[in-house]
Amino acid sequence: MEYLLFVKFNSGLMHNAIHKTLRNVLESVKQLIYDEGLSAKRESLPTVSKIKKHLNKYDDYFGQFTNGIWYHIQPQNVFEIVK
Repeated sequence: MEYLLFVKFNSGLMHNAIHKTLRNVLESVKQLIYDEGLSAKRESLPTVSKIKKHLNKYDDYFGQFTNGIWYHIQPQNVFEIVK
């Protein structure tokens, strides 16, 4: 299953990308934290298993950084069960 990662920056800039795995999505989010000069510990990213559990109940996942940037993760086939 592929996942859409959508990011909304405070400047109004928006970015989206398709990733093949949730692990790849989280790597992109970690890179964004690094690029923005934020602390990975302070941002307390969810684990892959936490996101999978969430996506089994809901069709998307939303997170926000301490600097206001937010991100949205959505499976590209919401009718397929997340395994």
